[in-house]
Amino acid sequence: MITKDTRNKLIEKLILHEGMKLKVYDDANGKEIRAGDTLVGHPTIGVGRNVAGDGLGITEEEAKMLLSNDVDRVLREVNHWVFMENLNEPRKTVIIDMVFNMGVSRFNEQEWPKFFKAVMTGNYKEASKQMLDSKWAGQVKTRANILAKIMETGKWS
Repeated sequence: MITKDTRNKLIEKLILHEGMKLKVYDDANGKEIRAGDTLVGHPTIGVGRNVAGDGLGITEEEAKMLLSNDVDRVLREVNHWVFMENLNEPRKTVIIDMVFNMGVSRFNEQEWPKFFKAVMTGNYKEASKQMLDSKWAGQVKTRANILAKIMETGKWS
């Protein structure tokens, strides 16, 4: 329908006209949306992508691309944790899943000292226990049960 060059020029113009915002904003006033804000227009992101219930939202492919980028970010955040080298793949994914969920500011050795000690010494039963005895487990329930079982057994559930 249009050439690649024309498509690229169109994209440049749309960014110029619509603007590009990398955080969700109110399309009526252009302000970034924060928890508790009252919307005037529609929640929008990127270059005019209406993500409200009556808007386009995002596609499954886009969601998986965002997730893949987030997994890459988490992997960079934990790549200095030496003990990760000693874990099998299922146990590594437990750690990555927990960091993805909580962020490294809430899931780290200072906040979870007994868990980290158990993992570093190979006491996976204790690590599993620490997971289930946490405030986090009460919040995420099924997720915690699944991940704790994987941590304890070292096998995909």
